[in-house]
Amino acid sequence: MKTFTFPILTSVMLACLGLPAAPAAQDVTGNWKGTLDTGTVKLRLVFKVVSPSSGMFTAKMDSLDQGIRDIPLDAVAVDKDTLRLVAGMLQAAYDGKIDASGNKITGQWVQSGKAIPLNLEKVVGSVSTAPEPEVVPAADLPASKDAATKLAGTWTGSLHYGTASLRLLINFTNTPAGTATGTMDSLDQGATGIPLAGITLAQAKVCFEARGLAGSYEGTLSQEGSSMKGEWKQGGQTMPLELKKAPKK
Repeated sequence: MKTFTFPILTSVMLACLGLPAAPAAQDVTGNWKGTLDTGTVKLRLVFKVVSPSSGMFTAKMDSLDQGIRDIPLDAVAVDKDTLRLVAGMLQAAYDGKIDASGNKITGQWVQSGKAIPLNLEKVVGSVSTAPEPEVVPAADLPASKDAATKLAGTWTGSLHYGTASLRLLINFTNTPAGTATGTMDSLDQGATGIPLAGITLAQAKVCFEARGLAGSYEGTLSQEGSSMKGEWKQGGQTMPLELKKAPKK
């Protein structure tokens, strides 16, 4: 999948066109989940395939680690044990082979001429959009726990890129183990629940990453703990970003 440089996400609005399923084709209705490893980032993808009464498959796609939900795909085709999905706006397509159980698909995601292996598994029930549990290195445990305690809550700020201004909303919380976790929303782009990782606080220095966006932040926490000033880095660009803690409701 294309790594989205700034702006963080691209807007995808595309009419959903279905192709009739062949009579002997397997039924691929349901939710399919897999991880696309681009070499730079790992992206959890979910394909949600439905078969309305017309008998024409349609589908939408989520890129969980980029906060993108319900991207309409413009073609879904099933021929016996093969599946093809087309995302024209992304200049991408997926071709896979369905196994005998009908629960696994082995294939490739092709985008902008580059093919990347992508295997999908059918999900029983609803798909969890929660971030994958992070294994915090032992050396970072004290800084992660400090961040969980002192940063917990909602933070807001705006990134300025040229004439554009993007409002960000960040939620820090703690895991049962007491380490820091969090998510980021890009309000003006409709991206929600972007997982954050590597959240640490040491000697007033705050660090965190949005690995699905290949983005990172480093800043300094104010003495009273209600604001931080620093820089957001993504796609080879560095932008100032000040975050302020929202009052508790």
